[in-house]
Amino acid sequence: MKFKQLYFPNDFKPIVNSDDIKYGSSKSLDMPGIEPDIDREPENSYLLQIQEMNIINGQLEKQVEQRTKKLTEVVAKNIKFISIIAHDLKNPFTSILIALEILKEKLGHNNIDDIDEYISIASDSANRTLILLESLLTWASSQNIEKSFNPVKINVHDMLNEEINNINNWAKQKQILLIHSFKDNLLHVCADLQMVKTVLRNLISNAIKYTSPGGEITIYVTEREKLIEIAIKDNGIGMSPEAQKKLFKIDSFQSTAGTNNEKGSGLGLILCQEFIELHGGSIWIESESGKGCEFKFTLPHYI
Repeated sequence: MKFKQLYFPNDFKPIVNSDDIKYGSSKSLDMPGIEPDIDREPENSYLLQIQEMNIINGQLEKQVEQRTKKLTEVVAKNIKFISIIAHDLKNPFTSILIALEILKEKLGHNNIDDIDEYISIASDSANRTLILLESLLTWASSQNIEKSFNPVKINVHDMLNEEINNINNWAKQKQILLIHSFKDNLLHVCADLQMVKTVLRNLISNAIKYTSPGGEITIYVTEREKLIEIAIKDNGIGMSPEAQKKLFKIDSFQSTAGTNNEKGSGLGLILCQEFIELHGGSIWIESESGKGCEFKFTLPHYI
């Protein structure tokens, strides 16, 4: 048998190295057009990706559920809030209208004592309405914290004197004595002036509301390291432990009449709590039924 001789070009290079041609060698050959036999990505890597996606989806669903719940609570809270506002505004306006109608009748009889009584009722109702509206305006502004919250250096002595003078006429109408016990006129707090004034107006007006004619309300200040504690104490009707638990809670709507049958809902206290906590302070009550109330709150000391 004859074998035909093969001739290769001078630039020919073998595609297989001689080192690769060994008996029993399992080394793969890199052949053109043929995929090398390499390990592929295992199938469980896809399963891992699916598991990761399921975990992420679960987290997103949980976040959506939490935010939906929070939004639902906010909507419910706002509905309750509006209901309380409407209730608190309706009562004093009704009192004013009734007092004015009676005044019209009394003017013809020239009964000075009766006229003075109903003027006091109308004035009292107007004052309470004004305090509520001012509180609501301050609260509405506070919802945009970046623009509305403006803590500054405040002289505690000057601020308290100003608020006492503003509300003292109402106390005099009810024959209640406002006493202030703070001699240090160098104490300062770092706070938003309008918010703190709103807190003071609400707490002092509440004390007047629940103190009987001839009673006393004492306002005093205590320095506590990095905090300044302000207290408003009255000798009025006090508050039971059960009633105290319902304070500062918008879902515990409770209208309690004052000693002159003044109406209220506790909305002012909810606003006070929000304003004080915005400063990093605290607000609380110390009271016993029949033994008066003492509301205290703290603000950061300006040093």
